[in-house]
Amino acid sequence: MAKKSVKEVDDSASDALTSKKVKRKAAKAKEQRQQDGGDDTMSRVALLCQELCWRDAVLLCRKAHSQAIADGKEDMAVSLSMALQKIDRSLRRQMAASFIAAAKDMLQKEYLLDVGQ
Repeated sequence: MAKKSVKEVDDSASDALTSKKVKRKAAKAKEQRQQDGGDDTMSRVALLCQELCWRDAVLLCRKAHSQAIADGKEDMAVSLSMALQKIDRSLRRQMAASFIAAAKDMLQKEYLLDVGQ
């Protein structure tokens, strides 16, 4: 029985060490993300794109791009500019589709008004 209690203490001690290691690793990763800032920005841009919020994604991407240029982060600026081109194209496509849908609705209403006379 004494061996079991010693083993139980050892297991709990290893769990405590593991959780300390995990916490330390998570804190280090969080600090690295805050210093780098790129992963967080790109993940937020990707999330906005998945939600089809193209305008917000473009604004965030432009802001991050100008900040990366000001900070002298060339790699980040290049990747953001490449993403910005694609997101901007998607925004323009969404705006064009919205315009076409609104024009169809307007023409349909005018047609109904003309037929009624």
